[in-house]
Amino acid sequence: MNAAVNDVGLERRDVFSEDHNEFRMTVRRFFRREVEPFFRDWEKVGTFPADIFRKAGEAGILQAGIPTEYGGGGGDFLHHVIMHEEMGYSLAGASMGGGLGIDGSGYLIYAGGTEEQKRYWLPRYASGETIAEACFTEPQSGSDVAGFRTTAIADGGGYVINGNKIWITNGNLCTMVPVVCKLDTQAGKGGMSVFLVDCDAPGLARGKPIETLHRGCANEAEFFFENVRVDRDRLLGGREGGGFKQVMGIFNDMRVAEGARYLAAAELAFALTLEYVRNRRAFGQRILDFQNTQFRLAELKTELAVGRAFIDRVLGKIKDGTLTPVDASMAKMWLSELEFRVADTCLQLHGGMGYAHASVISQIWTHARVHRILLGTSEIHRVLIGKSLG
Repeated sequence: MNAAVNDVGLERRDVFSEDHNEFRMTVRRFFRREVEPFFRDWEKVGTFPADIFRKAGEAGILQAGIPTEYGGGGGDFLHHVIMHEEMGYSLAGASMGGGLGIDGSGYLIYAGGTEEQKRYWLPRYASGETIAEACFTEPQSGSDVAGFRTTAIADGGGYVINGNKIWITNGNLCTMVPVVCKLDTQAGKGGMSVFLVDCDAPGLARGKPIETLHRGCANEAEFFFENVRVDRDRLLGGREGGGFKQVMGIFNDMRVAEGARYLAAAELAFALTLEYVRNRRAFGQRILDFQNTQFRLAELKTELAVGRAFIDRVLGKIKDGTLTPVDASMAKMWLSELEFRVADTCLQLHGGMGYAHASVISQIWTHARVHRILLGTSEIHRVLIGKSLG
């Protein structure tokens, strides 16, 4: 990897402090040392090892934005954003899919959990002992949260869960999953709560890994819940319906963090492509010397600069507490579309070599395609933004 690609994303940005910049270098060194030399071998078995979470915990890069009293790094949400960006900037990031992003699940507990739940679970997230992913989506309902069918029925001193969830990132590695359930099937969103369920609980079964377009070392799974019993202390927030509002609120921040990753991956795709066209020759000249190549890359460079200004403005709103759901929808929708446009053009400029799985650009392209669906499709976010116009 040449210096131009290795240094992508290291420009100084006003939204980040020196502490943020130092954390970025810690995360980057971790990916260079512990992930990038091995991810091609992991692809051969279709998953990466659970031990990578323990190593990440030892490096201090998990839960960096959670207060130290809960075992975290004592930073802020922008530390979580940096984790996402560095997955985007890594050559292995697209292959790893959701990767080390269990911070998102941890923030659900931090935002909506009881004091006891936070003190028990968050240190385990930070050490890598707990690997968790929130279970929201169901086979028959994704963005339509009110259409969820998984239920948790009160029974004695606890609850009994029945239903199934799909697209659980790192599903084969998870040790615990926060599960969104309906307490009252007639109450819509208001009748929902989140339960913290151990993955070895009787009645919980994991389906085989789901084969997807994306050929990396990531893993997506479907979970089945058949009379899974949980005690009342596993109810997020300690009261029925109490944790769900906080959970949905944190989703806005998570959509921005994902948007930051999408832009980072697009910037990496651009850097890889610029390096390629500078060195690849056709018809006696560099591919970069063709006017078409220059025009296409000029457009991408401009769009990426606009994207960088946009995401930093939105991150500033997270810092000062003024982020709105519309801001989050715009960030997620536009940046996922931008990433795909950039990745598609970059793959085209790689020609046949871009089509090969061994080419990182091909993985960025396939991963970018799912980002237009993940965390709410672009169409859903357009609806949400459109409703705000009044």
